[in-house]
Amino acid sequence: MAHTIAFHLIRVAKKIQNEIGFKAGGLNLSVSQGSTLLIIDSQKDTSQVDISTKLHLRPASIVSLVDELEKLDLVTRQTISTDRRRYQIILTEKGKAEVKKIRARSNILEKYIRSVLTANQARVLYEALTKLAISLDKIPITLGSQKSLTGKEVKNELPSPKQYMAS
Repeated sequence: MAHTIAFHLIRVAKKIQNEIGFKAGGLNLSVSQGSTLLIIDSQKDTSQVDISTKLHLRPASIVSLVDELEKLDLVTRQTISTDRRRYQIILTEKGKAEVKKIRARSNILEKYIRSVLTANQARVLYEALTKLAISLDKIPITLGSQKSLTGKEVKNELPSPKQYMAS
């Protein structure tokens, strides 16, 4: 297994998550929570549906995720005047400060990764990961289900609402 692309991607992803430090700084954020803050920061007029699409989680899971971020005073919900059934998710001042910390750690990590790779290696890696991300978004239903290729139940690495609170 150590020689598979998927194994190496998982290994590298976990190291990157640890280095970015969602668990650092006293807030002990899950990857989903940290990613949610970054999504909200990068998009104007972010809704729960937008977040669920970006994180590949069910919209119902996002409700609990946003509830927890609200309890931490990192985000607030505001009803959208044109559709009172939908909420716009907005960063609080505390949330903006946390995003700055996450982005600063991400920038340091980006510089480090680029120092380890040649410019060509970095370009090829970026192109390959972009292509892979796009193609995995189109993964066939049989592969994208909650069952592995062998038919066994698998857990999503992005925590569900119950999982992320324990992570």
